[in-house]
Amino acid sequence: MNLDDIPAGSLCVLDTNVLLYAEQGVSMQAQRLLRRIEKRDVLGVLPQPVWQEVTHKLMLAEALMQGQIGGGNPARQLAGKPEVVKRLTLYREKIKALFTLGLAFEPCAKADLADKAFYLQERYGLLTNDSVILAIAMRLDADALVSADAQFREIKEIRVYSPSDLKFPSRS
Repeated sequence: MNLDDIPAGSLCVLDTNVLLYAEQGVSMQAQRLLRRIEKRDVLGVLPQPVWQEVTHKLMLAEALMQGQIGGGNPARQLAGKPEVVKRLTLYREKIKALFTLGLAFEPCAKADLADKAFYLQERYGLLTNDSVILAIAMRLDADALVSADAQFREIKEIRVYSPSDLKFPSRS
């Protein structure tokens, strides 16, 4: 099911990739979903790992865009440039805008990681952040897990919605 199929009033837990696809203009469905969240047509929740991951990715993207880093292992490069990190501001504004948009912050509880996420890893072979995101969605009894990640297609515990309109720019 695509993102336009999410029923009004649904509690949606969003994965990082959906936010990045909206930001990059790669998915109009992702952009429309964020507008629906802003209008309170659906409720959007970002688990703690998503907030952290999207913040990290936007920080790296800003540093790359400014030419401060490049090539392999951008996180290591940026970690070695604390003065550059201090001057980065765009990613912070984008994160603040997500809060203003109405996206909720759901912290990770100990049981999400130590109990449920480990079980989900054993059952589905999910990586840590994905299993924690799913565990939090299940704890919240969410109506929808919104992600483009293929590994979530096998999940039986919650309905998964994925963008079906991904349009990546061609590389010349």
